[in-house]
Amino acid sequence: MTVLPRTLDRMTTPAEPGPPEPLPAAVDPPAEPDPHLRDPGDFIAAIPAMLGFVPARSLVITVLRAEPGASGRAAIDVVARMDLDNPGRSATGELADRVAGVCAGGEASAVLALIVDDRATAPVERHRGVRSRKHRDLIGALEHRLDAEAIPLAGAWAVTAIGRDQPWWSLLGPGRCGSQPDPATSLVTLEHVLAGRPMRASRDELTAAVAVNSIVRDKMPELLEAATEAAADRLAHAVRRGEPNFYNRAALRGILRQIANIEAGLLPTVADLAEVAVALRDQTVRDILFGLTPGVHAGAAETLWLELTRALPDPDRAEAAMLLGYTAYARGDGPFAGVALAAALASDESHRMANLLDLGLQTGMRPERLHRLARAGREAAADLGIDLRSEHP
Repeated sequence: MTVLPRTLDRMTTPAEPGPPEPLPAAVDPPAEPDPHLRDPGDFIAAIPAMLGFVPARSLVITVLRAEPGASGRAAIDVVARMDLDNPGRSATGELADRVAGVCAGGEASAVLALIVDDRATAPVERHRGVRSRKHRDLIGALEHRLDAEAIPLAGAWAVTAIGRDQPWWSLLGPGRCGSQPDPATSLVTLEHVLAGRPMRASRDELTAAVAVNSIVRDKMPELLEAATEAAADRLAHAVRRGEPNFYNRAALRGILRQIANIEAGLLPTVADLAEVAVALRDQTVRDILFGLTPGVHAGAAETLWLELTRALPDPDRAEAAMLLGYTAYARGDGPFAGVALAAALASDESHRMANLLDLGLQTGMRPERLHRLARAGREAAADLGIDLRSEHP
């Protein structure tokens, strides 16, 4: 069985996997990666599937860990992509530190590195290739930094692009080179497609997916004002009745009703989105919604958070984008989570939960750790008499 990576993407962001080349005799070789990825070309062709998009001008890092009970085998633990074009030696050192940070605290047995740079050329007999010095300096700094953590850099390669018959060449040891197979026929790609994981042509597609729809957003101020007044009336009514939970329960049921409509094939109207946005201003209601992921309603909830992220002005957009990032993170789509959290922080740079999730993403925190938030959300919902795991919210 292929062990698939969890993926990250932010800033100078997450990186990717590849098969190790022979190491010096003085170094114990790391466990061998999954048999699907023993050849550098196979590893490189699998990277778009593991990241969820085709990287460009990137350093892709893959962190391997020994697979328990499988002698000589390694699993891909983290795949991370980082922007390549940070100028200067200090930036190179910072990038190396970020890679070490992704490895820290885990059980990394080795790291694999891939540089994707359309400006580079493959080495030939009498020329090491355009940008070869820059790439080797970066890999040297990375290797030195990982040595301090006692983690071997087991392989490092460069390509101008990822694609069928595109060349790859080694940046470590003897000058090995080869050509890539078709990424579309990679077994890892097939497994990701069968699992329903989206493939994007570039990271720009991710950014475009969360971009604001200005036509809808321009309608929002008036609708948000009306929804705010209506919510204030409901809250005042709840206070007069002496039932402080009445407002939260009604607000939560309103959001769950929109999610049920999405599951039935009905997208919310702009007025519906305004009502949900006002409901999300209540932190108790917002935190309960973590409980929808994972669960039977997670997909519809993510659709609602995406619609809100594209429709809302700041700072309301931050809550929706944070929930979108959380949902993507929890299901293992690190690149999309990174883009959504970036949108949340652009809307409100001091947003506490968005900053915490973003920190977890950048440092390689496992998606399973987010399940604590989900459990807390379900428990809080139960206190209001609502079962978030119900088939019909």
